Amino acid sequence: MTCLAELGERELLKRLEGFAPAGQLRDDGALVPSSPGRHGVISSDVLVEERHFSTVTTPPDSVGWRAVMANLSDLAAMGADHVVGITVGLSCPGTLPWPWLESVYGGMVRALNHHGGHVLGGDCVEAPVVSLAITALGTVDQEHVIHRHGAQVGDWLICTGPHGLSSYGLDLMLNGAQPPSSGLQGQAMAAHRYPQARLDVPPQLRASQPAGTPWRVAGTDSSDGFAQALHLLCREQGLGAHVHNLPLPAAMAGLPHAEQHCLWGGEDFELVLALEPGWARALLGHHRGFCHVGMVSAGDQLLLKDPRTGTMEPFPPGEPFHHF
Repeated sequence: MTCLAELGERELLKRLEGFAPAGQLRDDGALVPSSPGRHGVISSDVLVEERHFSTVTTPPDSVGWRAVMANLSDLAAMGADHVVGITVGLSCPGTLPWPWLESVYGGMVRALNHHGGHVLGGDCVEAPVVSLAITALGTVDQEHVIHRHGAQVGDWLICTGPHGLSSYGLDLMLNGAQPPSSGLQGQAMAAHRYPQARLDVPPQLRASQPAGTPWRVAGTDSSDGFAQALHLLCREQGLGAHVHNLPLPAAMAGLPHAEQHCLWGGEDFELVLALEPGWARALLGHHRGFCHVGMVSAGDQLLLKDPRTGTMEPFPPGEPFHHF
């Protein structure tokens, strides 16, 4: 009998698609009917104690903040421009101290205050460990939805920010480092504990869209790593990617395992987009923090430019996050 660990997340999702309408499970969120000209966007995520957070790495307000931002990042990846709020399914032991949980919900509210929206309700139940099942609700203009599919050969690949800081910060904390007040290590730990959902990106996409250019944006968030985002945007669509510029923070260059943190670390919650080159240039001019990392190619290989030789080589081996 096949177990879930043997299937892996991607195969599990493919099998679960049989229980939903065609295409319903293939993006970062689900679209539902809303007001005229608008779609509702729904995203769900679960954070489990000792799997996604721990007392070693994550204070309680950070647990709440991260739980919200992970879901809002999925809304951003669908093009949402309005956050309605969240519901929370809380599972926890009866012995859990109230001040800890109070701080978790305080972190949720602080995160929501950055983007609008409220805690709308939920449920609670006793369980051996703490888990938070969050469902986020937002809306998007029906003409400006972002899907994972839709990339074409020759599209530019754009990252909305650097990758690797969150993974590096987690690695530091797991090895006993304490957050300093400043410097790279402090930035990395803060990036892991208090990520930012990129809900600012959909409006910038609309503002930079060249006149006469149809809306065709392929995108996903990079919560499971930059390499996994390219896999979803390109390889799962029968396409490849030529990456000539890793979105690695300049301060991490030269650090041991920096490339691995960038490619495979995850939890940076940036967006990775495939755009027509003219639109990509306009977007890069609109926001200097964005980065042109490469282009969509024919075939299904993910290739990275070797800075020493200038040749395109397969992505170095790495281990993406496994959900089972």
